[in-house]
This record gives sequence, C-alpha cells and structure tokens, in this order.
Amino acid sequence: MAKKLIVLAGPDEGRVFELGSDAMMFGRSRATDTPLTDPHVSRVHCQVLPEGGDYVVVDFDSASGTFVNGKEIDRHVLVPGDLIRIGDTHMQFVADETTTRRSAAKDADWSHGLVGQAISHYNITAPLARGKTGYIFHAQDMRNDADVALKVLNPEFGKDEKKVQRFVDAMKIILPIQHPHLLKILGAGKTGDFCWVATEYVAGESLLAVIGRIQKGRKLDWKGVIKVAAYLARALEFAHSKNVIHQNVTPQNILVGKKPNNTKLTDLMLATATEEDPTKPISAAGLPSESLPYMSPERTDGPGATIDGRTDVYSLGATLFAMLTGSPPFRGGTVDELIERIRLDSAHHFHSYKVETPVAVEKLIRQCLAKRPQDRPQIASDLRNQLESIASVHGVPL
Repeated sequence: MAKKLIVLAGPDEGRVFELGSDAMMFGRSRATDTPLTDPHVSRVHCQVLPEGGDYVVVDFDSASGTFVNGKEIDRHVLVPGDLIRIGDTHMQFVADETTTRRSAAKDADWSHGLVGQAISHYNITAPLARGKTGYIFHAQDMRNDADVALKVLNPEFGKDEKKVQRFVDAMKIILPIQHPHLLKILGAGKTGDFCWVATEYVAGESLLAVIGRIQKGRKLDWKGVIKVAAYLARALEFAHSKNVIHQNVTPQNILVGKKPNNTKLTDLMLATATEEDPTKPISAAGLPSESLPYMSPERTDGPGATIDGRTDVYSLGATLFAMLTGSPPFRGGTVDELIERIRLDSAHHFHSYKVETPVAVEKLIRQCLAKRPQDRPQIASDLRNQLESIASVHGVPL
C-alpha cells in the first residue's frame, strides 16, 4: 500500500512526497531530500523515516517546531490521516491512492503544462508561486520583450460563466486604477479555459517571507515598518477614493523591494473577482487558510459580509502587527477556533513579544484592530495621516 505526504497548504501546495525505504529530510536547504519554499520552515526542519512497518516524524530542533494534529512533537509515529505542520506548510499522511486532495496534484499538472506556452501575447517561462485561486508565472510580453507576472486562475474557474463574468466586471473596474504603491495591472482576459491577469514584474519578495525571518529573531526596525505602513495606507486611500475595497490585505499580497518605497500592494479586488471565502477550510480537518488570520471580524462572516474600507484598515493593522512581532494578532488550529479569537479576543501587547515601539505606534495598530468598525480609523486617509504624523514626530523620512 503506497504511503505518501501530500502538501495541503503553503507555498508548495500540491506537491506529493512518496515515502519508501529511505529516510526523507524536509527543510528549505537544497541539501535536504525535499527542498521547500516556505520561508517559515527551517533549513533542516524534520525527518520522516521508516521504522518497522511504520513511519516516524522527528523534529530536528527546528526554530518554529514540528506539529502533528495541532500538538508540537519531538517524535511521532504516523497513522493515516495525521496532519503535519512545519512553518506554514501543512501536509497529510495518507496510506493509499484515495484522497480528497488528488486535485492538488492535478492542479500542478496543468500548471506545468503551461510553461513554454503562450496566453494572449504573453509567453510563459516559469512558475513563481501558487495561490488558492491559481498560479503566478514569470512571462514575457511578446510585443516588447518586457518581463511580466502572469496570474492564471485554475481552469475550473474558467468553465463557470457566472464566475467569469464577475471576473471580467471586476477587471474592468481596476484596470484604470494606477498608483505608485499598487502593483500595475497591464491586462486581463480569458484564453481558452484560463482567466488571467498580467501585471508588472517587480524584483522583490513577499512580506510573508520577511515575516518568516522575524520569527527566527531577525526583527524589523519599527521605523521601517512605519514607512511601509504609510505607503500601503496611501495605496488604500487611493483605491478607496475609486470605491474599490481590496478585501485581502495580507503579507502574501504585499511585495517589498530593497527599499521601503518599492512596496507594492497586489491582487487589488481579486478576492471580489474570484469570490474568495477566507472562512473556507483548506482541508477536511478544518485548517484555516493563510489569509484568515488577517481578516476583520466582519469579514469572517464569509462572502455575504457587509464590508467597507474599514475592513482593509483592520487587515493592514493585522499585517503591521505581524511585521513587528513575527505573528498575526490571532492564531488557531482550526477555522472555527481562529474565527472565535478574531471576534472575541484582544491581541497581546507588544511587550509580551519583547517588541519596543513608541506608544503611539502600538496605540494606532490596536485601534486598527478594534472589533467594531466604528472604533477604527474610519477612512484610509485617517490612518495615513496618523502614520505620517508619527513619522514626522520621530524624524522618519517618507
């Protein structure tokens, strides 16, 4: 009976690791058997090895720990169905070919098939990342040889006429919206079964990777965080002035370059276009998505929630919290547990994370995280004004 580990969520979602007679090492290092791209995973994180007729997972003194079914372990004998979490990578141990996640491997097949192909006038050269709704590829515009990032949605999405029309309507709204801190959209459309969005290609990394390093002790200077926050608030202010709510301001959707002023907010309105539901579990075990910890209490009501710009203000506050502490304000082992904490709990104070900032910085972030929208900065310009005021008082150039 074949035994394997299937990646349910994380940057390597869809990968399948066949287990055999040899031990298998997991980590970010290329020296491991299965190099992962998750920035929250240690270079050598854990090992899965055969023992008798079983498989055992052993933690290798990793920075963030190895968890099985929500509990941190040093050593654990796996049984079919066990859920392993290392960093933000979730894997399931299965002992046969039957799994509800077969579609993940199928998704990987269609993405590999696009490499070397053209969609519209974009030639796809390599995959860059995977998200919940599809893949992001590096591509070249065949009209001018310019590098672009091409987001291609899962082919099943393109077969639903109502979803496609919603996507087209959203893209018509956001195509004209351009701002220095919003990732520029170059085009969008539908080719065959694939809906796609082409954007400028920015050399940099996602804020998620930066936060992964914070968890390992490489904390950010609060002054740099304030700079990034001000630029993102300006981007939201501009989008809101066009009556566009982002709905998914998370570290995954923020690109940072070598300088703070290269910060870009991505995927404007894509959550609306794809009807993304942050409350939907990523597995039958109820695991929360990577975006849910940054969602406002009202956004946790699902796609039918009544929201406005104050939802984006909350999510930006949660992102800034993670930039300073290395963790979102709330975590939970399941969707229900996390939603309950988002709705009811208060975020820990910075001193519990051994983070020092001016009082005004923590006060503003906690105001953004208010449970009731009316208790937050009411519009993005209010938030931007307060951030710029803090920067001015402390001599932080913007």
